Amino acid sequence: MVDAIMGFVVGKMGNYLIEEASILMGIKDELEELKTELTCIRGYLKDVEARERDDEVSKEWTKLVLDIAYDVEDVLDSYNLKVEKRSQRQGLMRLTNKIGEKIDAYSIVSDIRTLRRRVLDVTRKRETYGVGNFSEHRTGESSSSLEKVRKLRRARSVDQEELVVGLEDEFKFLLAKLLDDDDDDDDGDQNRYMISIFGMGGLGKTALARKLYNSDKVKTRYAYRAWTSVSQEYKTGEMLLRIIRSLGVSSGEELEKIKILGEEELEVYLHGLLQGKRYLLVVDDIWEREAWESLKRALPSNHKGNRVIITTRIRDVAEGVDQRVYAHELRFLTFKESWELFEQRAFRNMQRVDEDLKRIGKQMVKKCRGLPLAIVVLAGLMSRKRPNEWNEVCASLWRRLKDDSIHVSTVFDLSFKELHHELKLCFLYLSVFPEDYEIEIEKLIHLLVAEGFVQEDGEMTMEDVAGYYLEELIDRSLVEAVRTERGRAKSCRVHDLLRDVALKKAKEVNFVHIYNDQQQSCTTCTREVVHHHIDPYTCVTRVNKRMRSFLFFGERNRTLWSSVKPITLKLELLRVLHLEGLQLRDVIGELIHLRYLGITDSFNRRLPDFISSLRFLQTLDASRNDSFRKLTDLRRLTSVRHIKGRFVGDLLIGDAVNLQTLTSISSYSWIKLKHELLINLRELEIYDSMWVNQTSVPLDLSSFSKLTKLRVLTLKVPTFKLSSETEEAVRFQTLVKLSLRCDIRKLPKDMDSIFPSLESLRLVGLQLEEDPMHALKKLQRLEDVILDSCHYSGEKMRIGEQGFGRLRKLVFYIEGLDELQIEDEAMPSLVELKLRTRGRQMKLMIPDRLRAVLDPPYIKSPPDCREILRICD
Repeated sequence: MVDAIMGFVVGKMGNYLIEEASILMGIKDELEELKTELTCIRGYLKDVEARERDDEVSKEWTKLVLDIAYDVEDVLDSYNLKVEKRSQRQGLMRLTNKIGEKIDAYSIVSDIRTLRRRVLDVTRKRETYGVGNFSEHRTGESSSSLEKVRKLRRARSVDQEELVVGLEDEFKFLLAKLLDDDDDDDDGDQNRYMISIFGMGGLGKTALARKLYNSDKVKTRYAYRAWTSVSQEYKTGEMLLRIIRSLGVSSGEELEKIKILGEEELEVYLHGLLQGKRYLLVVDDIWEREAWESLKRALPSNHKGNRVIITTRIRDVAEGVDQRVYAHELRFLTFKESWELFEQRAFRNMQRVDEDLKRIGKQMVKKCRGLPLAIVVLAGLMSRKRPNEWNEVCASLWRRLKDDSIHVSTVFDLSFKELHHELKLCFLYLSVFPEDYEIEIEKLIHLLVAEGFVQEDGEMTMEDVAGYYLEELIDRSLVEAVRTERGRAKSCRVHDLLRDVALKKAKEVNFVHIYNDQQQSCTTCTREVVHHHIDPYTCVTRVNKRMRSFLFFGERNRTLWSSVKPITLKLELLRVLHLEGLQLRDVIGELIHLRYLGITDSFNRRLPDFISSLRFLQTLDASRNDSFRKLTDLRRLTSVRHIKGRFVGDLLIGDAVNLQTLTSISSYSWIKLKHELLINLRELEIYDSMWVNQTSVPLDLSSFSKLTKLRVLTLKVPTFKLSSETEEAVRFQTLVKLSLRCDIRKLPKDMDSIFPSLESLRLVGLQLEEDPMHALKKLQRLEDVILDSCHYSGEKMRIGEQGFGRLRKLVFYIEGLDELQIEDEAMPSLVELKLRTRGRQMKLMIPDRLRAVLDPPYIKSPPDCREILRICD
C-alpha cells in the first residue's frame, strides 16, 4: 500500500513541476532530482510488496519511506500556500512580496535538500540491510493512465437480481414463512412474527434477506416495507429515521420536519405510520439484543401478519431476540453450488473456457470451504486474469493457506496488490465511511477528485475517470452496488469483512484516523473522521495543522444541533471539509486550499460568508437543506465544478467554465447568467419557489442552446412553454435526462430531432390533451418515461409495437386516463411498470409478459383479471 501513497506524491510533484513551473524555477532541478529518487524508491517498494517481504527490517524501511512521502507533500503544499497568500495581497502589502519570495525560496530549497539527504539515507539503509531483491524481472505500470482507464470502459450490468446461488431452498422456505398466516394468532403482542438469519460473516445473510425483501410476492403482501442496518455502533434515533425514510410514505417536507425530533417522538411518529398496517421490517446486522429492544416499542403489533427479519452473526442474538422467533442458521455452500457461483463471475469475460482453467478453478474453489464472499472475491480476481496467469495465482494462494483453506483476507490481499495505485487509493478511501453506510457514488467521486487522487485523462474528466475506477472495484467484487439506475451504480457499500481489511491497511500507512470516545487527535495523520457517536465540536478543536481532510458523518438531530458552537479552523492545508448533519453556524479561518465543502442535511438557511473567498473550491454540496432565500455570491469561485443546494434567492456565478453541476437555481437567477460560459455543464435543475418574493420568469429553450454537454435537465417552472420557434432554434445533442414541470398540452411531433440523445424523461404536472406516446416513441435512446401528477383529457393511450426498443422503466401517475393499451411486441426491454390513478377504474390491456414487471403494490384486483384493474394511490 505504501507504493500507492508514494505514487500519489510523485504524481503530485509532477503536477507542481508542470503547473507551477515559473514559481518553482529556482528549485526546479532540485525538485526533479528528488522526484527521480522517489520514483526509484517506489519501484523498490513494489518489489518488496510483490515478494511478500514481511520481516521487521522491510517494515521499518517502508515506514521511513512513508514519512518522507508525507513530508514532501507538506513542503510542497506549504510553499504553494505562501505563494498564494502573496498573490492576494493588496496595496502596500504587495511591496513585501520580493522579500517574502526570497525567504520562502531559501526555505524550500533547504527543505528539499534535507529531504534528498533523507532519501539517500533510506536508499543506503536498503542496500545495507538487503531490503528487497531487485535483480528479478518485475512487471510495472508501464501502460499510460489513459490506456488503463480505457481497459475499464466495457459494458457491464450491475442491476442484476441479488445473487444467492445455492440458497434457493432457503429462500423458498423462508418466503413461505413470510407469507404463511398459520404462524399468526390473535394474542395481542403475538401478532408480530420474527425470522432471524444467522451465521458467520460472508455467508450471504444480507443477500438472502434482500432477495426476500424484494420478492414480488412479498411486495404484493406487504405494502409497508422498510430496511435498516444496525452495525456495532448505532443510535436508535438514526435507525428510526432510516426506517421512516425507507417506508417511502412520508413526504419530503415531513421528512425534513421529523429530522429534528428526539427518539421518543420518532417512536410515536413511526408507530402512527404503521398502526393498523401490515408491514415487513428488515433489521440487518444486529450485534446485540438491546438494539432490537430499542426499536421494538416503535412497532405496533395489533395487525395479523406483521413480520420482522433480522440478520446477525451471533446465535444467542438470533435465538433470544424475541419470544416468537424462527432462527435460521445459514449453511455453507456445497462444492457444486460454490462452483456455480464462481463460474458465473470468473468466466463472464471469457469466450472459451478450457478444461485446464476449470481444473485450476475447482482446486481454488474447494479451498474456499463454501464461503460465498471468499468465492466472489476470488472470482473477481480471476476474471481479470489471462488464462496463462491462473497457475501463478493458484501457486500464490497455496503459499498463503490458513488451516488448509482460503480466507477472505487472503484473496483480498492478492486482488488488492495488483491494483494500480489510483485504484488502491480509491478503495482505501472507502474506510472513511461508517460501517454499513450506503455510499452515494456521486459524492464519493467528488471527494476523490477533491483529495487529488484522480487526474484528467485525455478526453475524460476527473469525474469520468473516478467513475470508471469505482466500476472496476465493483467488477472485482471488492465493492457492492446497492442502487442502480439505467445499468449504472448510484450507490455502493463495502462488506464488513472487506471494510475491516481496508481499515487495517489504512492504519498501517497512517492514511486515516477515525475518532472514538477515548482517542485524542492524531498529530501526523492528514485525514480525520468522526462517525457521529461523539461530540464533533471537541474533535474539530483538537485537529492537527497538517490535516488535509476532516469528515463528519451523521443524521441531524435537535441535541446535536444545539451542541455545535462556532468553530475556528486554522487549517490552511485543508482540502476536504464534510459536515453531514451539522449546522455550520460560523467557521472562522483561512481555508484557502479547500476543494470540497459538504454541509448536507444541516439546517442551514444561508451559506457561511467565508465561502465567497474559496476560489479553489471544486464542490459545494449544500443539498437536503432548507432553501437559501437570500443572495448567494459565488462569483469568485472560478474553479467550482459542482454546486448543489436549493438557491431560490439570487445566485451569482462568475466565469465558471469548469462548472458541471448546478442544482438548483431559480429561473430569475438563470436568465442573468452568461450561458455561453457554461460550456461544460452536465446537470442543471431550475426550480422556482412560492416562498420567495420574486417574479417567476418564463424560460425560452434558446437559453440552453450553448449547453452542448448537458446530460441531466430538470425544469420545475409553471410558466415554461415550448414554442414552435424554440423547437426550431434548439437541438440538444448530448441531453440524456429531462424533467419538465410546465404548461405543455401537446408534445411536439419531432421530439427525436429536438432531443436525439434523450435517455430519461420526466413530465410533472402536465395537462395533456393528446396521447404523448406517439411523440415519445421516436426517441430511440429513451430508457425511462415518468408521467408524474399529470392529467389527461383524452380517454385512451396506446403503445404500439414501433419504438421504445430500449425502454426499461414506465411510470404513470396520471388522472383522467380511462384505458391504457400496450401491444404484444411493444417495449421488449421493459423491466419495471408502475401505474396509478386517482379513485377510478382503468381498463388495462397489456401482454401477459408485462404482468410480471407490473409493480404489485398498486394492484388491488385479482391478478388474473385482464380487462379492468383497479389502480389506486
